[in-house]
Amino acid sequence: MLRIVFALLVLGSVAARAAPSDYDCAYDPKATHLSRIVAADSTGAPVYGVTVNDADNKSQRRTLDLHDHELVLTFDDGPLGSNTQSILDTLQKHCVKAIFFAVGKMAMSQPKLIQEMDRRGHTIGSHTWSHPRAMHLLPVEENKLEIEKGFAAVSDALGKPISPFFRYPGFRDSRASVTYLASRNISVWGTDIISGDADAGGANAARITHDVTNRIHQLGKGIVLFHDIKKATAEALDGVLTELEKEGYKFVQVVSNTYYQPDSQLLAHLESQRRSPQVAVDASRDSKEPVKDGSVDIMHTEWIDLDAEIANEKLNSSDAGNGASQHRAGGQPGTMYTASGWAPAPRVH
Repeated sequence: MLRIVFALLVLGSVAARAAPSDYDCAYDPKATHLSRIVAADSTGAPVYGVTVNDADNKSQRRTLDLHDHELVLTFDDGPLGSNTQSILDTLQKHCVKAIFFAVGKMAMSQPKLIQEMDRRGHTIGSHTWSHPRAMHLLPVEENKLEIEKGFAAVSDALGKPISPFFRYPGFRDSRASVTYLASRNISVWGTDIISGDADAGGANAARITHDVTNRIHQLGKGIVLFHDIKKATAEALDGVLTELEKEGYKFVQVVSNTYYQPDSQLLAHLESQRRSPQVAVDASRDSKEPVKDGSVDIMHTEWIDLDAEIANEKLNSSDAGNGASQHRAGGQPGTMYTASGWAPAPRVH
């Protein structure tokens, strides 16, 4: 049996979608601030949004055909405790939906938040396994591993496959990795409007509100990037949405007609080439940027140990919990940066 089995080959057929609540105001014409629901195709790795590094990827760009005053809300880097929970509550208050691009390690440490995103009807994509800042400089095989492990970890935390939507950390794509995504029919997501909640100088609720609304006014529509790990974002979001709604903006819910499917051939190849976590590539060697508060950069790509028996036991457990204390690092290398500082990463092999 492969040591890396993500328990996803069977999840698609046995895991039913979470039942919606009896009343969801997002679908009530009298209450909703949604204008439409759009299915985004992922065939051939189309690029949605204008922010990508590699000029060659421009040929793969597609549009969501947003109307004037239509916005798509997206959130990166989570989930993270009360910040993500507050954002979910605010989205519910305003009767809108978003795309959450979750980091694999973060999802595994707080699976209940991933499940809550799904229960509330949001779309879930991947933002890599460990959020390497210099992903575009990693070897091709390390890129593939970051992509596959990220999708697999978030899917495992959710208990079923997620949407084949992918966003690069810092939008640092590369031709080789985009080619790989095309072969996997995983779409690439940039952004049109950056909220500024991750600016190097720091951000507070007032600054985020000012910056993101001004940028939205300039374009009139587009994909908006926030980070759900940021406390300032959680504090600003209610005011931002309130102001935009007063100005006649509506929000588009983006969904997928397909799910992520694991690359069994790659997993088999990686198993045959298995190596120690101690020699995993350190993505920080190519980056001089200091790690900032709220960052989720994880510098090593350790192996997830999710063989089928363990994975199924975890998925079927009624008391899996949502804290990092549920996962034992067991003395292995690897940490994750949270709002409280560095903490042990989820259990690795």
